[in-house]
Amino acid sequence: MKGFIKSAIDFFKKVNGEIAIVFGHDCDSIASASIIYKLSKKLGLKPKLIVSLRNFEIDEKTEKKLQKFKNIVVVDIGDTPEERINRLSESRNFLIIDHHLPKNYKCAYVNPRIYNKNIYMPVSYISWLIYREFFKDDDILWIAAFGTLGDFGAKSNKDLFIILRKKYPQLIGNSKIEDRELFDKSLIGKIAKMIDSCRIFEGKKGVEYVTKLAANSKSYEDLLKDKRVRNIDKNLGKAFRNELKKVKKKKIEIGEYLVYEIKGRLNLKSSLASYLPKVYPNKIIFVAQKSKEGYYEVSVRRGINRRVNLAKLVEKISKNIKAKGGGHPTAAGMRVDDLKELTEFLKNKKRRSRLLC
Repeated sequence: MKGFIKSAIDFFKKVNGEIAIVFGHDCDSIASASIIYKLSKKLGLKPKLIVSLRNFEIDEKTEKKLQKFKNIVVVDIGDTPEERINRLSESRNFLIIDHHLPKNYKCAYVNPRIYNKNIYMPVSYISWLIYREFFKDDDILWIAAFGTLGDFGAKSNKDLFIILRKKYPQLIGNSKIEDRELFDKSLIGKIAKMIDSCRIFEGKKGVEYVTKLAANSKSYEDLLKDKRVRNIDKNLGKAFRNELKKVKKKKIEIGEYLVYEIKGRLNLKSSLASYLPKVYPNKIIFVAQKSKEGYYEVSVRRGINRRVNLAKLVEKISKNIKAKGGGHPTAAGMRVDDLKELTEFLKNKKRRSRLLC
């Protein structure tokens, strides 16, 4: 199976000079970009980190930025139109490392789901595999781990965390290698939450800052000691607790479904959605937040007692309302034009029968 990274290894063996590393906004994106940055530096390249304006795609503004680069690596961005990627890659050394549903991109393309559609392997983990083909991985183990955990991929990729526990036992402690336990009880879980707090509190600027910090770090201690990150994490904790109080009062429950809209400016959507499954263990949870463009971004999660395939769920919903969705069995996302339309659809489905068992 590990042969699927061969095109990435070949790519890094042939490129030289400046290289753009393009990435999204979440922990997996931040970690994978940091690993590829460190790899590029050690190979004598000149890497430049570029955060895409949107988390899920290379938008038109980012495309214009990339036109001046001869070498480009895109990590953990899975929804860019094929024609945009194919246009960019025509006259460039172009590599995509991803784990979302495969596309027909005409470039070097590393995606394990091309070979096994059901595999769950975050890009941080894939980047770790690539890095190990060139150098010892001691300096990036913690980065690969917080990114993989941030995408709820620890249990599916235990070998990374077994190695981490042997080399840096303080990061795992007595926690089992299970995503929720690592999040709640381990130092690597705390690190993942601190990284994500920068995205939530400062948006794209926070992502840029914490990625540069991780990419140039000597160890995880650099992150834990950083005053800006510590202050962001502290302030976010207060905001998160306040939002949880609002959930209790303003959530909409529709049988097995729970819908909640965040009205504040902080992008708490995905972190709140990932926290609520243990509070509402039998629910399928939709946490929505209106974007600047006017549509709603919705994070979809399942309660800890549920086994619904969320990727299939959002695909089914998207065929019935004005929405676009995708993701993985345990975590998915949607873009919805009208949140009321989603709520009414769930109400109608509840009256008829369960949407998915």
